[in-house]
Amino acid sequence: MTSKVEVLRALKLLFEHHKALDKKEVLEKQSQEQSQMKERLAALSAHVTELEEDLDTARKDLLKSEDVNVKLQRDV
Repeated sequence: MTSKVEVLRALKLLFEHHKALDKKEVLEKQSQEQSQMKERLAALSAHVTELEEDLDTARKDLLKSEDVNVKLQRDV
């Protein structure tokens, strides 16, 4: 009877060990995915900053064009 109990305990420990390993593999995968998402977010953030700068430049160019247009209309 004792040997059956020992076998059951050993199986339980083995199961818990495998369960812990599986959880570790899952956590490592999630950590890797999180790292990739952070990199992607940083790249997208940099792209948004670049687009905002381009938009600001375009607005300034538009204002200059409108000023030139007003001056040309006055001259005409």
